[in-house]
Amino acid sequence: MRHGKAEPPKAGLRDHDRALDPRGVINAHAQAGHCAPGDDEHMLVSDALRTRQTAEVLMAAWNSAGIADLPEMHITPHGYLAPADRWIDLAAMVPDTCSTLWIIGHNPGISALITELTGGYLGMATADVVHIDLDLEHWRDMGPRCGTTTVHLPGRTA
Repeated sequence: MRHGKAEPPKAGLRDHDRALDPRGVINAHAQAGHCAPGDDEHMLVSDALRTRQTAEVLMAAWNSAGIADLPEMHITPHGYLAPADRWIDLAAMVPDTCSTLWIIGHNPGISALITELTGGYLGMATADVVHIDLDLEHWRDMGPRCGTTTVHLPGRTA
């Protein structure tokens, strides 16, 4: 998932510290309604404010909907503007008991990750969610063309 729409850059505000704008919050909340988590899920999240807020909006919406088994969230500074290979390295550390891995990050890294895993390009707009079925036994086996995109949920229409 790419983070929700962020406030525009401002003088004196680091990119890392840009928050979600109101539309970003609304779209992330709507995406939560389309993507309920299941058992044994994990979530890797860039430590930038807008990605953390996107994850928090998802978690709050799922909690409000009565979903008890929320993904285990891991916030990492290594996810900030991470390229595809860094996300793959981070995923390798996820326990094999994890059934589904959420990644919430930034472009161009998130689009590049989809290309790496599926062999197809999919430009990710803000709050877009993509589900990729991966053909692997262990998260450490993640690599080129190991998956197929099964669902693309545009964030701007959420």
